[in-house]
Amino acid sequence: MTNEFDETGKPFRRRTRTRRRLGPKRAVNLSVDAEILTAAKTQGINLSAALENELARLTEDERVKRFQEENREYFESYNAYIERNGVFGEEFQDWDEPV
Repeated sequence: MTNEFDETGKPFRRRTRTRRRLGPKRAVNLSVDAEILTAAKTQGINLSAALENELARLTEDERVKRFQEENREYFESYNAYIERNGVFGEEFQDWDEPV
């Protein structure tokens, strides 16, 4: 979707999702509740795509969670520093005025 224009006036597109590289596919065997499987087939849901998308979301969520846990002390330390010292140029910002 075109949202803005660059300095030459050409529209540029913003990606709403990052593309992930598609790797080689592997066949897997799964067990799925029969009623859920029937409903998915009836609704025309692509099972492979649905599983792949959900696994991608779950693995990304877990990666972010681990990163946040591993770096929690740093984040807390940085937040405490900002609490004590403020941010550069804070005295010049009027927080009540819209930008």
